[in-house]
Amino acid sequence: MAPLLPLLYMSILLASCAKEPTSDAARFSIEAFDGYRVLNIQEAWNGDGEKHRWVLLDSTFNSELPDSLKNLPKIKTPVKKAVVLSTTSIAFMERLDLLEQIVAVENKNLIYSENVQNLPVKEVGSGNSLDLETIMILKPDIVLTFGTGSSIYDDYPRLKTANIPAVLTAEWMESHPITRFEWIKVFGVLFGKEKEADSIFVETEKKYNALAELAQSATKKPIVLTGYPQGSEWLAGGGKSYFARFLQDAGAKYIWESTDNTGTLTLNIETALQSGAKADFWLHPSLWTSKAEILQNDPRMTMINGKIYQSSKRIGKNGSRDFYEGAVAHPDLVLADLIFIFHTYILPQHKFVYYEPLK
Repeated sequence: MAPLLPLLYMSILLASCAKEPTSDAARFSIEAFDGYRVLNIQEAWNGDGEKHRWVLLDSTFNSELPDSLKNLPKIKTPVKKAVVLSTTSIAFMERLDLLEQIVAVENKNLIYSENVQNLPVKEVGSGNSLDLETIMILKPDIVLTFGTGSSIYDDYPRLKTANIPAVLTAEWMESHPITRFEWIKVFGVLFGKEKEADSIFVETEKKYNALAELAQSATKKPIVLTGYPQGSEWLAGGGKSYFARFLQDAGAKYIWESTDNTGTLTLNIETALQSGAKADFWLHPSLWTSKAEILQNDPRMTMINGKIYQSSKRIGKNGSRDFYEGAVAHPDLVLADLIFIFHTYILPQHKFVYYEPLK
């Protein structure tokens, strides 16, 4: 599975016949050749120094690969059967109408999508509990997983050792909503829906940019606090993080926008609360869903006077939140929600998709 909470989160010249990389995303590129492509992923997790590469073989490929590629893992495309261990991968597949290709997931109780809940899929666990035997019986064309750098949670090394075709996804490492969404192109190439993925990407990017342009017309930028307390510390996204960019594009001023962190900030809680007292809005207060619950868990939060919004509008019966699954594939809807929170008059007819005010 992909992390249920955000993980506060190449190029090699092969031959003169290679086309230009097809992506502007920071973490992946796809190089096209006659009958095959090479997928490159750079820094699949924080501190990852390896260049991850796969050869994607078209169904018509019947020649010989260059010597430089012969030892790389190979995936036959288009993929027909997939084991999906990342919930965000499910979101991309759902946008491309690919859910019927899923034969197994980590744990259905961790998945929001009702469409996946209704599929007759196996559950194979993840990390050290990964059920390799069941996966080998299923004979998938691909296993979609992710890496954290932990030998406890990562199953990619075990999949490689067992010669099971597996690809790492690292969209969660991107620091911009659009480059994160651009990973839909990887799924398009893998599953033979490249044109559909490119079309969806272009359309969504246009919607996102149009909304961001509207938000910049706002005369006032509200101050926004994010994160939550943990003991004597406050955890929040850095000023160069994925969500910080959402706030910028929504016409807001993030309290810690001047920090250079792309991942998580760990702050002294007293300092954080003093800053938070000046905020107009507080977003993502842990997983709390009411003001009473917040104060019951931490009375110090009375220092925060801003309006509180939580990404809890879409919660499944199993407690899973679509914000941490499907939102990655709908950055325009997330941005519209945020603009509606900060500048309601700009989108007066909007209805919340992911967010709701806490009462």
